[in-house]
Amino acid sequence: MQVSKALNLGKTQPELDFVDIDLSTDTPLFLDPAAFYEGQGRFAEDCSRDIETFFEAVLHAAGEGDHELGVRLLRGLKEPDEIQFGFSVGPPRGRGVGEFQAEQIFEAILRSKAIKSGLIRDLNDALIFVPGIGPDKVSDITTNIVRRHLIEYTQNQFALYGIEINTLMPTGLIWDSVSADWTDGYDYIPVINDQKFLLVPKRFVKYAYDFTKAGQRYYTGYVANFIRQRELTSMGRLVRFRESKNGLKTPHVYNEDIHREVPRDKNSVADFSMKHPEIYERFKNAFFKFSPMSVNAILAAQKENFHEIEYGKHIVKALSSIPSGDRSASDFQSLVVGIIHFILYPQISNPVLERSINDKRKRIDISFDNTSQSGVFSRIRQDPFMMGREIMIECKNYTHDLKNPEIDQLIGRFDPRRGRFGIIVCRNITDRKTMVARCADAFKSQQGVIVVLTDADLEEVLLAGPLGRATRIDEIIQGQLRDLLA
Repeated sequence: MQVSKALNLGKTQPELDFVDIDLSTDTPLFLDPAAFYEGQGRFAEDCSRDIETFFEAVLHAAGEGDHELGVRLLRGLKEPDEIQFGFSVGPPRGRGVGEFQAEQIFEAILRSKAIKSGLIRDLNDALIFVPGIGPDKVSDITTNIVRRHLIEYTQNQFALYGIEINTLMPTGLIWDSVSADWTDGYDYIPVINDQKFLLVPKRFVKYAYDFTKAGQRYYTGYVANFIRQRELTSMGRLVRFRESKNGLKTPHVYNEDIHREVPRDKNSVADFSMKHPEIYERFKNAFFKFSPMSVNAILAAQKENFHEIEYGKHIVKALSSIPSGDRSASDFQSLVVGIIHFILYPQISNPVLERSINDKRKRIDISFDNTSQSGVFSRIRQDPFMMGREIMIECKNYTHDLKNPEIDQLIGRFDPRRGRFGIIVCRNITDRKTMVARCADAFKSQQGVIVVLTDADLEEVLLAGPLGRATRIDEIIQGQLRDLLA
């Protein structure tokens, strides 16, 4: 059973920020460390810092020849079952680093020329060059290191949907980037059918196939191709001539000769890469450049189909069925969380409902991390005035137009740390000219930038279909930003 059904959320994967795992088996996805290295937002930055400090600690132990410390650090990478990613059939089984494997991997690191040369700088490098580390272990190692942040994320998602976690559970080992060592303790972790689990933001996962083919793609597409082109260009010793049917002889480099020149084992590939680091950098920049999975791709990994046009019509109908007014404010807000996430994913992630700020004196209806890498939200984050690291959203289920107090309420929550950009979602605006003037006044007085979305805006985007959705929401927001400058 999927988490959304077990918790009676009444939502499906498109509206959810986390991967809606099936609690009875593994999902063929991996947690990708490259997503944190390249990602934006507090969650990505925290995870990236912990991964980097762990890897630095292991490399330092290897550099100092401290076998005891290195093995102890790697022993902390126990088999994680909580996120339920991987290839297991039936009950989830992690593939972390066991006692014996910790010894093996650290010995491999100590012997690795790639480590000593500086070729290995992160976990994805280890996937290519260190014997004993495969794609499943990269994901499981990453899970262990960022477990602290996954626990906090899971708690935030439960709070988002008004569900209390009552089970105080052992956390397992937690990486402390300050002390560069493992700690442990207890925290509130959800349990269903005697099985504890953690949620993972879908923006940071990768399809299993991509990871499992990394070494093969590097060898076939880069190492072998480089050798073949080098030999053909210089007419080197690996060149043999093949006679065609018309008697013409053409130079050719056979795969078996390339395999003898550079065997396909990790140590041989590492030797080649140390001699030709530019080849590996070219591969790494192409292959490990992270691109968030689409909702379609995530559902396909779970053997489910997604029909966006029908889904959009369904959500539009649900939105129109909620009456305006205080009595339905919670229903409106709950639906808007899902809609905003769906139409803006992957530009925003990590939604938190009614986050307390300034010593709990004020609350934000909804706050998202700005995780965009391009487009309008990337410009909002990089803008020296808006500095929109977070996207603050308020939902107003009013029967009347917004007035200055609603604008002032959101402005009062801006600060340089989170940014000066927010979105108000309301049902309708009858006097748009006055609304634009109010937002323009706030901008011109250097208070912040506010965009107002109505039911009509959301419906237009939802019905734009998979080819027009992202473009249409960008056009709406860009249009309002232009109005502020008019």
